[in-house]
Amino acid sequence: MFARIDRAWARLLWLLMAAAATYIGAILVLIIYITVCRTAGWSYESLAFVAIEYGFVYTLFLGSPWLIRHRGHVYIEMLTAALSARRREVLSRLIAALAAAICLIWAWYSGKLAYLDFTDVIYDELRGQYDIKRWIITVSFPAGFFLMGIEFLRFVFTRAPMHGGMAGIASERAEIEQQQAIAAGRR
Repeated sequence: MFARIDRAWARLLWLLMAAAATYIGAILVLIIYITVCRTAGWSYESLAFVAIEYGFVYTLFLGSPWLIRHRGHVYIEMLTAALSARRREVLSRLIAALAAAICLIWAWYSGKLAYLDFTDVIYDELRGQYDIKRWIITVSFPAGFFLMGIEFLRFVFTRAPMHGGMAGIASERAEIEQQQAIAAGRR
């Protein structure tokens, strides 16, 4: 049952990451559109600029949980690489717990902000001419922080801790070592 839940959760995170990647592609197209129009002296739809601005926030919060799950986020292993395996595991789980707590606290407070923005009639001060409510951007904060908190929390309870103890390019080194172990097992 837990394996099925984990697969469904992983699929959800992948879909969010795919949406973020698609949005990044759209942002690139919009940047080209605006640049060509400006260079040629043509007018362009200024809402494209708003889509770019808001897109950066959405792509951050849509893609980050998937990056955390696959250890693709930025973290430094200099300290954990210098520790024994047992101490590294304890420290790694403490770091993951702290990161989860921070994300969940941010989810709570940004959720309150999003709720206030949703129940209030305040417009985005910079984008008032488009009748864009501020909650449209702030709703991504609690959702993203909550999903990131869950992913960090997974590293507290999973078998393999977040930190592998390899200084340098850890994820690539871990992948190379895993491939070497698989190749050695087949021989």
